[in-house]
Amino acid sequence: MPASLIQSLIPLLPRFAEEDGDFYSIHRNELIDTLCHQHELDRSLSENTITLIESLLNTLAVLEAEHLKRSEWCFVSFPAQLMALSVLTAISDHNSRLFAPNFWNTQGISNDKKDQQRDVLHTIETARVKNHAYYQAQPIRYCYVAWSIIKLDHQVLFYQREDTQKRYDKSAGDYGLIGGRANQNDVLNADKVAVLKALQSPHSALIKDALPETLKRELREEAGLLFDTHYTFKPWRSLKPYQQVQGTAPNHGFTEYYLDIFQIELTLEGYLYLLEKTKHDERLVWFSLDEMAKGETSDGKMAYIKALFDDFDNDRAALKTALQQLPDSFKSTYLCQLPKYGLTLPIDHHKPLIAGVLGKEKPLDLELSDYQLKLLLAIAGHLRGFEFEALPQTIKLHPMGWLEIKHDPGLQRELIQLVTLLKQATVDFSIENVRDTFFRLSITPEIVNFDESLFSFVVKPSDLDSIETKIPVSIHRDAFETAIGWVKRKTEVFKLTLEFVSRLRELAEKDWNAENEYAVRIEDAYKKGLHKEPKFCALGLRSLIRREDGMIKVVVEVLS
Repeated sequence: MPASLIQSLIPLLPRFAEEDGDFYSIHRNELIDTLCHQHELDRSLSENTITLIESLLNTLAVLEAEHLKRSEWCFVSFPAQLMALSVLTAISDHNSRLFAPNFWNTQGISNDKKDQQRDVLHTIETARVKNHAYYQAQPIRYCYVAWSIIKLDHQVLFYQREDTQKRYDKSAGDYGLIGGRANQNDVLNADKVAVLKALQSPHSALIKDALPETLKRELREEAGLLFDTHYTFKPWRSLKPYQQVQGTAPNHGFTEYYLDIFQIELTLEGYLYLLEKTKHDERLVWFSLDEMAKGETSDGKMAYIKALFDDFDNDRAALKTALQQLPDSFKSTYLCQLPKYGLTLPIDHHKPLIAGVLGKEKPLDLELSDYQLKLLLAIAGHLRGFEFEALPQTIKLHPMGWLEIKHDPGLQRELIQLVTLLKQATVDFSIENVRDTFFRLSITPEIVNFDESLFSFVVKPSDLDSIETKIPVSIHRDAFETAIGWVKRKTEVFKLTLEFVSRLRELAEKDWNAENEYAVRIEDAYKKGLHKEPKFCALGLRSLIRREDGMIKVVVEVLS
């Protein structure tokens, strides 16, 4: 459209008084006829020009609607007239710009410049969406997004968004599920032109099919997780298309999102890596399922998952239920989970391991060298959560009983041999070995106990003379040596009735016949009380009182 056409149109526009509200209108046919006459134009070209300018002015909302229905142009107000004149004058002047020539450049610009671009786009796009006559504004931007669900211990992992604290809507949230937007590099072996067109088009199967590659890239960039080495995945949920004026500055506009959410299944290496990563990376934050459903943590961190809320029709309870039904991203099931089973480890390799159904344990036909026993004590001690005095730099302790051994081929070789020995023996438990690097005793921790000679029961003589109903007693576990260092001494204090402590001391003075009613009552009191105390169970003592060869006896030294 020649600038001269617009320049000649400006004097023909209707006018609105700056004061007192006088105005007049002009019929669009009059404008068309005048342009045809002044420029000797074909009428269709003149009509197209007026139609285009009318669309522009109507978009700016400067023309009065009722007059426009009668094909008349009439400004809403004097400021509306000024707005129209400003835009048309700028369009008709080749030297006129609404923005500086480099305003929309994005390469190497500061965050302030990006924010300026975003601010302009946000204002225009928000107004366009809000003021659409039928609330059906069309998106100008399309985003294909892959999100991940990493769920552990009833929590889901979130990542701090790139544009934190730079948004108009602070309630939008600073934390999103790990993942992000697809880009052209995620589409493998495809024509560049076709990919760019697809990325900026709705409902693109080409881009949707590439979202698994997007997921891999985002998990690597945001959490350092490597596909296959650290995790695998499977689809969980494809969300309904979601629309919002959104986007990291300056890529901002009314956007339609296509989101696929994937369920992550961590390998052991991935699980242990992620535990370490989340300890040191403040951008990675765990949300409980309740917090995720609420959209906010107890300390005010807000989740950006409105698309997920909308997909559940904002039924937060239904979302929480769906998340609860998802399995954890890592499962570490112990290979030996026998009910009513016990394993007791000696500290002298000349003594046998004792194992079997509780009350019927027997010595195992398993010969271990002194070093092999110390290895077994090391991994069993860590499985039970015992604290070590010091560890070699080549050893790292992980949750669920896992030991990580690096740069120590001698220790790795000994552990591999012990793994093989237990496999060949007729025993119910084993040691897991992952990549000759991660090892653990694969048995339910609570059923692993340690030599009774490590333990003692101590009560102060002054407390025995107390008039109090309950008195403090201590149970000690001595330090013991393992192949990777000494396990620290441990003491727990319990409040027990003076009567029970006195009777226990009586029982400790000699062995009692298993049919003796007095001894049986002491045993029953112990089983109903101290034996069930979590602190007592955590010490690793099989039992304070045991039946053996028809006798009831206290198996540890009682000191006072």
